[in-house]
Amino acid sequence: MIIKRRLYKRILLLSVILIISELIYLGIRREIIHIDPAANLAIELFLTLIISLLIITVILRLTEKRVWTMFEKEMEVEQRIIISKLYSITLYTLALFITFWKAGVSLGNLTIFLGLVASGFAFAIRDILLSFFGWFIILNRKPFHMGDYIQIESNSGLVTRIGTFFFTLEQPQNQEYIKVPNSIILIKPILNRGNGKFREEIRMPLKHVPEDLQERLKELQIFIRTRNSLKDPVRAHVMADASGWYIYVSFYNNHQQENLKAAVFTEALSLLSDCLKFSSSSF
Repeated sequence: MIIKRRLYKRILLLSVILIISELIYLGIRREIIHIDPAANLAIELFLTLIISLLIITVILRLTEKRVWTMFEKEMEVEQRIIISKLYSITLYTLALFITFWKAGVSLGNLTIFLGLVASGFAFAIRDILLSFFGWFIILNRKPFHMGDYIQIESNSGLVTRIGTFFFTLEQPQNQEYIKVPNSIILIKPILNRGNGKFREEIRMPLKHVPEDLQERLKELQIFIRTRNSLKDPVRAHVMADASGWYIYVSFYNNHQQENLKAAVFTEALSLLSDCLKFSSSSF
């Protein structure tokens, strides 16, 4: 509503200026008013500028609301304000372009001027452009789909929406939603766990093999089965590689049991702490 009132006032002011300028120009053409020829050219250029500004202001009045609501679901309010302002600036720059062309400025110089304006525009909305490019990659390269459970840095969740500039992650555990800019896929790795169950693996290096290891591993398997809603087989046994002996635990998980792996690891430490070598790669 405030935007409409501002544009109405601008249209009224430009119309009054145009009428007065036209009357002066007609007086000069009919030799009622005598002025220097150079001043006559300046008045013609001023008329061209006022007419251009008036036409563009009318166009803004008809289209600015549509531009404002076009990205209502894709952008935050602050970003929509930037887009709206840049849209207005671009149109008013066109009025200056027409005026310069009328003044006899060469097409080459005008092209350079428009190039500078376009570069400034692109720099101002570079994050938006990167998010749009990221959206294009998501749709064509398909690093994830709707319904996939993904993790990007510390953000994880179920992909519930892929927009032009943002995708939305739902966190089922706390019923929260995270809006992530599409541009993040250009700079950060994505862990895609798929849209169903996935296998969890834990490796825990051993200092030595205790005599009752098999009994402890059976307790760990029972713990996993009682905590896990999935009824797939659970593996927990001793393996060896070039680095030595280690406990290998494997079970299926899904995105609704986000904390299950941490619980299993904690239980494994409780059962096997006396015979484990701790390593950052174990978890």
